Amino acid sequence: MLDRSKTAACKLAILMALVMPNVSFGQNDANKEGAKVNEPAPAEVVAILERLEQAGKDIKTIRCKVEFKTEDTLNITETTRYGTIQFKRAEPNPMFLVSFDKMVADGILLRQQVWYLFRDRWLIEANSKSQNRIDREILEPGEQADFFDLDKAPFPMPFGQKKEQILKNFEVKLIPPQPGDPAACDHLLCKPKEESGLARDYGRLDYYVSRKLNLPLRILVEDAPGTNLKVADFGDLTEKSINLDLPDSAFVLPKETDGYHKTTEPKRPQPPGE
Repeated sequence: MLDRSKTAACKLAILMALVMPNVSFGQNDANKEGAKVNEPAPAEVVAILERLEQAGKDIKTIRCKVEFKTEDTLNITETTRYGTIQFKRAEPNPMFLVSFDKMVADGILLRQQVWYLFRDRWLIEANSKSQNRIDREILEPGEQADFFDLDKAPFPMPFGQKKEQILKNFEVKLIPPQPGDPAACDHLLCKPKEESGLARDYGRLDYYVSRKLNLPLRILVEDAPGTNLKVADFGDLTEKSINLDLPDSAFVLPKETDGYHKTTEPKRPQPPGE
């Protein structure tokens, strides 16, 4: 098992981390004695999940814009960040860079820049307003993580999730199109099964899967209490966004962050048996 505190700390980082915060993807107890037996998923849902999984396998790189909105219904606040996300498969682990250069908080425009970089085994977060930078060690040296495995990934991905794991952890329904939905998408509503450990954190998870790309153009996450809603939109995601020639040099933070106040958080040793 991965360190839960580090897993929670890095949720905002990769969008899929960015859109799935505060979740520890540990082993669930779906197979324990007395667990509920669930009905098979509809054939159309299975077909969409299969295409989503295959599309993730075919991706080597992605670069696109992202609009990330957070609604806190308890404190009645709304924040939207605008930026770009980059992904590249690499060995032993993929690389990510999420860059936000604009934020609107309760209607007020702020030019605050925030970066999240995962490379090698480190997740780095930097903030232009606070002039702070945090380097978090997520993996051991040379350790390889399956970022598409819900049970083992240090943070979740917005594409390439395994069909079997989604169906194991969620009840999935195909929802008819609604006004405001991204065009030409299949809307999958995923609600955690009672016996899944994910039910502690999720209330619902919505994927709006492009029928052309078989990738999500929108992801919506609501927490278990129903007081926090996060929506990530990938409005300009097209074939031109996929499998670009992105050099490793594209996955670095701006030079200015070298002068920020730096905090390093090494990975804590795991207790025996975890």
